[in-house]
Amino acid sequence: MAKTYDAIVVGARVAGSPTAMLLARKGYDVLLVDRASFPSDTISTHLIHPPGINALQRWGLLDKVVASGCPAIDTYAFDFGPFTLSGAPDPDGTVAYGPRRTVLDKVLLDAAAEAGAEVREGFSVESMVH
Repeated sequence: MAKTYDAIVVGARVAGSPTAMLLARKGYDVLLVDRASFPSDTISTHLIHPPGINALQRWGLLDKVVASGCPAIDTYAFDFGPFTLSGAPDPDGTVAYGPRRTVLDKVLLDAAAEAGAEVREGFSVESMVH
């Protein structure tokens, strides 16, 4: 007998896992799939700015990112050659973080599973039927 879900989320990295986690926390029956197995690295140049830090805090996940040893970023300097923009991530003191994707993606995936989403790693989606 085929199982049905309220939502199937394809892609379990920084967008898919939080989506699955939030839906599962609301009581939806969620399947989260990704062709990768975690932890795994991916090419990425990212920084979690204060709004993202605030989301991680609301979700109860910021401490796990901090515990990974990822240093806080309290000043920015963007060098554009003829000029540099510099300052702080947030005037209220919220810092930024740039964790490795092996850390961030795994924290988010585990949170989705802990919220009740069914997680399938190493699962490729080849087509959809509607």
